[in-house]
Amino acid sequence: MRWPVVRLIAGREVRDQLRDRRTLFLILGLPVLMYPLFVGVGILFVTALKEKKLVVGVVGPGHAPAAEPDLTPVLGGPGAAAQELRAYPALFGPDGQFAPRYTGTALVSAPMVVEPLPAGTDDEYRELLAQRRVDAIVVLDSDLPARLARYERPELEVPVVVGAFPVATTTVPLDRGARPAVRVLGRDGEENSKLAVQRVTGVLEHWSNDLKAARFARLGLPGDIDHPIEIRDPQSEKTSEKKIADDLRDMLVKVIPFLLVMWMLTGAIYPAIDMTAGEKERGTMETLLISPAERTEIVAGKFLATTCFSFGTALWNVALMLVAVAAAPLLAPGLFGHGLISLAGLAACLLAAIPLALLFAALALSLGVFARSTKEGNYYMVPLFFVVLPLAYWSMTPGIELSEFTRWVPVANALLFQQRLLAVRTDAFPWGHVPVVFGVLAACVLTGLFAAVRQFHREGVLFREGETSGKRGWSLFGKK
Repeated sequence: MRWPVVRLIAGREVRDQLRDRRTLFLILGLPVLMYPLFVGVGILFVTALKEKKLVVGVVGPGHAPAAEPDLTPVLGGPGAAAQELRAYPALFGPDGQFAPRYTGTALVSAPMVVEPLPAGTDDEYRELLAQRRVDAIVVLDSDLPARLARYERPELEVPVVVGAFPVATTTVPLDRGARPAVRVLGRDGEENSKLAVQRVTGVLEHWSNDLKAARFARLGLPGDIDHPIEIRDPQSEKTSEKKIADDLRDMLVKVIPFLLVMWMLTGAIYPAIDMTAGEKERGTMETLLISPAERTEIVAGKFLATTCFSFGTALWNVALMLVAVAAAPLLAPGLFGHGLISLAGLAACLLAAIPLALLFAALALSLGVFARSTKEGNYYMVPLFFVVLPLAYWSMTPGIELSEFTRWVPVANALLFQQRLLAVRTDAFPWGHVPVVFGVLAACVLTGLFAAVRQFHREGVLFREGETSGKRGWSLFGKK
């Protein structure tokens, strides 16, 4: 094989593709339109979420414990602190809305507006929800304070009387009756109501924990008595912003390799179709075949040109990803400071994408040469998507990683390798799987190139426009 001839053919194919506006738009122009669209949709989503208000109707807001006055000037600091521990926390603030301590935990969330409602029946509550006057309804029992007070004494001392004289005392459990209930109502199958129910349920659970701590204080028990052990996990010391940033980073670790694979496949398919079926349509395939270049050199040149466009698409998309990440402060300023993407890991992930670009170029050429026209070539590329997409989705399965089995699965093993490069982990890198991963990809690339070379050596495939419609039986490696 003469490499100067291969370089000449590859350069000629690259120049031809750069003159094709359709290919340039699909490879370069479409990502430029899509990434700003993604960022813009995200900004609109966050803006609309912040501007949207969830209306929560509350029945009996006066039945909830009210805020206690500040007794610091009277009792002093320690006395006021002890009294504050014993006081039941207020669910609502002075303005009638939920107390800020219970609603200020979400980074990006729609605000809740409390609207007092008169007491009524369940049918009336459902009617209010159906009319969309409120998104959720909270019903507080009228005897809520009384029922809370029943739990302040766990047992009662009762004298034991023999005849007319008390001789001893015994303790009996105090009849507490039913626990106070707080009901939350919402519309079934409606997103706004579901979101409001989730938000208000979180507020009530937080308030219930504070009520429990106050009850323990009233009984003379420590506030953490219901926690026999303290569980310290890696997530407990992180702020809510850091937890959300970690979740977003874990998502990007899986999404970025998937996006790169899809764009590289797109960047390989359209040039490969134009270099094979497109040349048949234009009538330039015969001119190339009668040149002094060998068939293997022609395939090698087209293969290098297709690989350049496939990998170039990955480079272009990574650059656009970095621009999109730079715009992340517009969405959530608190998350950007945690570093969502490691530049070193992204660079390593990009280098690991080279074997995939080679694989897609070889497969696209071997399939595209069958087609009589570019339209028919697009049909032949559909099975390639049907094979790559399931493997790419499989690599995004939670918990799956490089192992003794997955390292042998083409495409999926490369994606799992890229995910491991992007991940921020403290365990040892699985270098033992890397030779198998690249060996499997190399075998697939060589198989695809062998199939493409075989097709370029068969006149019946290169000149299929003269083939009658009744003749069939062609395959990648020879006659059936």
